[in-house]
Amino acid sequence: MGDFKEIESAARRLSPEERRRLLLSLAASLREEGRRLPPPRAFTSAEIAGWVKEDERDLADYRGGA
Repeated sequence: MGDFKEIESAARRLSPEERRRLLLSLAASLREEGRRLPPPRAFTSAEIAGWVKEDERDLADYRGGA
């Protein structure tokens, strides 16, 4: 597990573009190994609308100094 922590720490020091490229590379290597990736998550319109309302409330609170 120590190796994982070292890799994770090194990855955090990468630029956002380098982390994106690393993520895509890791996903491609999993596909090459034949491992199935989890299916995309599906959300209902009501769930998404609820998150948008919550985000708007949080933004209003932030702007209001709450």
